[in-house]
Amino acid sequence: MKKKNDHLRGVLILGCVLVVLVLAGFALSDGGGRKVGCIGRAIASGISFSNIHAVCGL
Repeated sequence: MKKKNDHLRGVLILGCVLVVLVLAGFALSDGGGRKVGCIGRAIASGISFSNIHAVCGL
């Protein structure tokens, strides 16, 4: 059971790192602060990940 928990923890950490890198990439681009804010509001509003690009104009 411990191996399974370690595996899930590793996948979760890797996913968090990936999300941070993507958000940092948007933040460093032109109009990045606005894009990151829009992505955050879209996620908080429950918009699906596949529709965020259309909502935020990415």
